[in-house]
Amino acid sequence: MTVLSLLIWAGCANMTSPETSDIHSRSIPVSLPERIEDLAGAWKYKDAAGEGIILLNTEGNGAYEWEGGRFETLSLENGTWTGVWIQEGNDREGGFTLTFSDSSSVAEGEWWYTRIGKDADPLQPGGTFRMSRSSAVQVSK
Repeated sequence: MTVLSLLIWAGCANMTSPETSDIHSRSIPVSLPERIEDLAGAWKYKDAAGEGIILLNTEGNGAYEWEGGRFETLSLENGTWTGVWIQEGNDREGGFTLTFSDSSSVAEGEWWYTRIGKDADPLQPGGTFRMSRSSAVQVSK
């Protein structure tokens, strides 16, 4: 049993680190996003009403299917992602704040309304949602 353990350990010690392999350049980042450019790629969102995919550009902006929606990033600081959403199809817009977990691929937070139609102070509550990275876009730093 000891010889088998030593062989397994020796084999693992010679494995190529993910940071130096070609696979790493195509994989999802393992550190928290520090800049808005780090958000670029496909994200899966999920809230009480449903789920979908948002493809973000290097400015952290992108579209989603529900009601002709747009997602715009305003800031990314210390693991907190803030922005606005706009839905042309139902004449609504609002804001959001997400906080990244220890995993860079998951952020959870809340969204709220800032306008429904002509009402710029709506009483309707928002809700919670989750964003998880589906794929990353490599951006030169």
